[in-house]
Order: sequence, then structure tokens, then C-alpha cells
Amino acid sequence: MTGELTVGLLGAGVIAGVHAHAYRACPGVRLVGVADPVPGKAGRIAGPHGAAVVADLEALLALGVDVVDVCTPPATHADAVVAALAAGRHVLCEKPVTRTLDEARRVLAAAQTAPGLLSIGQVARYAPDHRAARDVVASGGIGAVRLVTHSSTSAMPGWSEAGWLADPTSSGGPLVDQGVHAFDYVRWVVGSPAVRVHCVAADSGVGPATYALATVRYADGAIAHVECSWAHPASRGFTLRAELVGTTGRLSWANDQMMAGVLHRREGDTEWWDALGDREFTAELGAFFDAVRAGGPPPVPAVEAVESLRTALAALESARTGRTVDLTTWEVR
Repeated sequence: MTGELTVGLLGAGVIAGVHAHAYRACPGVRLVGVADPVPGKAGRIAGPHGAAVVADLEALLALGVDVVDVCTPPATHADAVVAALAAGRHVLCEKPVTRTLDEARRVLAAAQTAPGLLSIGQVARYAPDHRAARDVVASGGIGAVRLVTHSSTSAMPGWSEAGWLADPTSSGGPLVDQGVHAFDYVRWVVGSPAVRVHCVAADSGVGPATYALATVRYADGAIAHVECSWAHPASRGFTLRAELVGTTGRLSWANDQMMAGVLHRREGDTEWWDALGDREFTAELGAFFDAVRAGGPPPVPAVEAVESLRTALAALESARTGRTVDLTTWEVR
């Protein structure tokens, strides 16, 4: 595909705003429509871009967009992705790919027969530090990876519409919403599927299983230790620490007190600014639009995102039961 790509944005929350901002850095890309069920939200994104405010996905498709960017809560992903693919559109869908594995299987089936491209927004692959570390591993710089430690901690996110993130049935809690970044990244770096998961989790004042530690074994013998939390003090901000240990070396990095900006108005809604918006999201969206123009492959295939979701859901199951989950045989009950 050559020429200008037109985009319809489904959802107008924080991540949708970050995506819309990143479009500006992607040559030949134009946002033409924004849909959100909450009155006023879509207009705040659409206005600066000269885009139309429309009611829903059907109206976005009626605009003739080339790409549908799905930035809605995960429980709504499957229906939106399947419909957009069936309409012949290319689709970028925010992580996690869906909330359940049954929904994920629907998405995979649709992607296998659709003419359009589907990629999943596992944006950690595009963070400069994460990508640089993966490039070192790919070049043999630390030998075979044997251990990965990945920690991301914060307070309970306060920006979700009607607080859906705080509802574990909607978000899956930090193990799904936040931990899926780590599970995807480790699988990508190690290059081997997860085969066993053990997880312990603690409840906190902000909800069940809001502090979690998961250990994952991979088919090639590597192990990962994943920590994620929404139970940390808000004043601490979002912190991330990671380490990769190989047979011939190790590397590590940390983002300490990575604070997003927030604007509190005397009247009207609070506005959150994502501190990472000019980093990995621009690279992620640019890679997706390049893939669309080249006819594929997708930067993050749905099958890989489904594997990461399955690992996250297995961690939840392990935390609930106190037992290790064997991913080679486990089926969601």
C-alpha cells in the first residue's frame, strides 16, 4: 500500500491520546475519526487533529479508514478487532490482545483469513532500553540468556473510565494489564515458549492480587522473575527495573520515578500526560504503518500476544490455587 494512510481511533482514553500524538511523527498518516461512548472525550482528541467525532466502530468504518486503532478496555477488543478485520481494515489493537483466551481464539481465527494486517500493541518491545537490550542478546553479546528479572511497580492507575482497571474481572489486575508487558518481552528476548509458571500474590487496600511475583520457566531452560504491583505509594511514581543474565555477561537498566504528567483543572476532567509518548509509542506505531505499506508481516503477531496473555492468566491461576501451572497441558477453566 502506498500513499496516505487514514486512521480511525476507537476509544479516547489516555492511551488513545498517546497514540494520536504519535501519529504526528508518522509521515503520511492522518487521523480522520475518533469514536468513544463518553460524550466529549472523542472531541478532545479529534479536535486538534481535524478529525471527525463519530458514534462507534460502524461509523468509523463508514469513513473508509485504512486502519482501525483499537484503544478500548480489553473486554471489548475481540468484537472490535473481528469486525474491523471482517470489514477489510488493518488493525492495531492495544494489549492485552483480549481479556480471555476464548476471545483470543476468536481474534486468531479472524486474523488467519482476513486480508488486513493485525498487530498487537506490546509496546515494551519498542522502549529504547528494552529494544537495545534485546539487540545485545540477538547479537550474542551476553551469550545464551539464562535469567531475566523484570519489575514494574506503581500505585493503582487512576485514569481508567469508570475505574475499569480497578475491577479485576475487567482488567485482570496488574498481572494481566501490566505483567503482560514483561511476559511478552521475556518471551521475545529468550526466543523460547514459557512452559511453567508459579506465582504468589498479595491483596492490598486497592484490590486483590495487586502485588505479585511470578517465576516462569522456558522450554530452553531459561527462567524469568516478574514482579508487578499496583500497591505502591502514589508518590513513588512508576518504577521499572530489569536485568538480563547470560552465559557470558549481564546487563541491567532502571527507570526510577518515571512520573507521568497530570493537569488538574478547577472545572472539568483531569488530563494525564504519558511520559513515554514520544518514545516507544512513536516507534511502535511507525513500525505498524511501515508493515501495512509493505504488506506485512505484523510487528507483533497476534499469536505471540496470545501466548503472553496465556502466561499472564496462568500466573493468576497459580496465585489463586497456590500450585504451579504446567503450560504444556493447562487449559483455562
